[in-house]
Amino acid sequence: MTLIEVIISVMILSGVLIGLSNFTRRFQHLTNNHDALAIASELATARLEAVKLHRPYSTIVATFDATSETSATSSANPSMSSYPGYTRTTAAARTGPSSTADYVTVTATVVHAATSTTVKKTLVLAAF
Repeated sequence: MTLIEVIISVMILSGVLIGLSNFTRRFQHLTNNHDALAIASELATARLEAVKLHRPYSTIVATFDATSETSATSSANPSMSSYPGYTRTTAAARTGPSSTADYVTVTATVVHAATSTTVKKTLVLAAF
């Protein structure tokens, strides 16, 4: 093997390694975002489940509208103490009551500050 062949071989190998490192970096980034997205989805779903269990119906908006919780919020329902960096906000609006419509729309939004991941889930509850 000549010196030229060795230099060309090293250049080809370097190009392959740079491409592989770029793939690894992007894969790690996507994995981190996926984990944050899954946790945010669970936190939003847990909040909507807590709203479903709330009684009486007429106090849902007063109890949950414009609430914001973090891992430091001791009164978070359900608790977020195991999830630092996440913020959960809840918005609730009642339509009606009238003879044709009486329902509450609740939206839970969870944001992870480090990855800017945002999840919004909405629930519509009919009067019960």
